[in-house]
Amino acid sequence: MVCDVLITGSGSVTETTCRSLALMSPEPLRVTVLGRSAPWTGDLAALSGAMAAQLGRRVTFTADTVDWDEPDDLPAKLDRHRPRLVFHTASLQSPWELLGRVRETGWKRLVWAAGNAITLPMQALLAKRVALAVRDMRPAPLLVNVCFPDWVNPILRHLRLPVACGTGNVAMFTGFLKARYPEPEHTVQVVGHLYHYFKIMGRPHGLLDGPRVWVDGQEVDDVETALAPCFTGLRSVNSRGKLINELVGAASAETLLALLAPQPARTHVPGPNGLPGGYPVQVGDGRVELDLPAGISHEEALALNRQGALDMGAAIIDDRGWTAFSPTARQALTAAHAADLAAGFHIADLEAVCAEFVRLRERLTEVS
Repeated sequence: MVCDVLITGSGSVTETTCRSLALMSPEPLRVTVLGRSAPWTGDLAALSGAMAAQLGRRVTFTADTVDWDEPDDLPAKLDRHRPRLVFHTASLQSPWELLGRVRETGWKRLVWAAGNAITLPMQALLAKRVALAVRDMRPAPLLVNVCFPDWVNPILRHLRLPVACGTGNVAMFTGFLKARYPEPEHTVQVVGHLYHYFKIMGRPHGLLDGPRVWVDGQEVDDVETALAPCFTGLRSVNSRGKLINELVGAASAETLLALLAPQPARTHVPGPNGLPGGYPVQVGDGRVELDLPAGISHEEALALNRQGALDMGAAIIDDRGWTAFSPTARQALTAAHAADLAAGFHIADLEAVCAEFVRLRERLTEVS
């Protein structure tokens, strides 16, 4: 059994990506969804296949299960389906437990005080397991990681594990920007970390230093004012919860299809080749290459995204394998009686640190 795209996880991003692949793929495509629930993944595959058939698209969907608690299950499933590309969407922390009108808990308050980056270990653990399994396959499929790619992909790169890029984040903003400056009449290029879009949407943890935006090769001054309608649209849609993932799904499908196509396409992705933050890129034939405008150097783009990562709560992993939390995050963790976690973590301790954060989440949820 061979497929073109295998999706690990069956949450909202998987749903919207399946729908987008069903509607967007110009060529025959075989997609497999791996999730915990056989009934749910089966229904998702059936629905997506029916949508493709309705429009005469030759996109087929199959479903299978994955047991994340069984170490040999994921490698066995990858070997069974032999994908050309793995799209990883599963983590141990759902963003929907922290956003919108969900019940107030001590854990939710802590994450909002410290920055989303304190959930990084819970975003990285399953991504690391998938990357290890992908690395050991022959031939190795491409890996696209959607779980906090601005931070997680640099961790995978430090571990010398394969990762082509992420999706979402920078692409969410550029979607609204391209609606204002449609292609091919215009060329839009954006450099910025996930933090920069949350900061400009009114969730500050530090001083604004991004994103930086170019339209037709000219940098836009004072983006918060000049592009206010784009940020307002993104903020309004994001406030409605999972609705924003319709855009993430479309961006994800665009990136996945471009990676499998022989001709390069211009788009935006976070975490290309394990770099921190988001960038304009050219994607095609299994490769992702930066497509920076003339007004910013590679070093400047990296520095901007590294700063954005720290402002949102955690530094990008350093050469020693250490990820430090920001002063704001350290203060919030200490106040939550988790001072032992406040310093950050070494990648060698990822499993243990992740377990500690899960226990902290459980404790703060119980007492709320």
